[in-house]
Amino acid sequence: MKKIELTEREIDLVLQCIGTNIETVKRRHPMTGSTADLIQELAEMDMDIREQAFRDDGWGAEATSFPVAEGDFIQRGMDAAEQAKINRIAAASRGPTNCVGSRAQERRVERMMTGTVTAVVTDED
Repeated sequence: MKKIELTEREIDLVLQCIGTNIETVKRRHPMTGSTADLIQELAEMDMDIREQAFRDDGWGAEATSFPVAEGDFIQRGMDAAEQAKINRIAAASRGPTNCVGSRAQERRVERMMTGTVTAVVTDED
């Protein structure tokens, strides 16, 4: 693989050319499988150039890896499962009446549970 050094202006020109080619292909050629493949390839090249040119986080430098011990991974999963269990128990202990939004809605739910609320009837003929 060859590496080419370009100025920021040259990179902009290359990106403009790619964009122009994409638009030209779309306008002048019927959309077939090979046309779609060419457009996709040009779009991917555009994004690759943008990533490499405008990233400022050591792109191309040695990758840093962070080893995670298997035990740590398993422990995190166990902790998450335990927290989910605690959340379910807390939600169940609050009961259905504490999950409603307003006091009026709470009263309606209470009346409905005791049987003092009638069903809604509409006059649809």
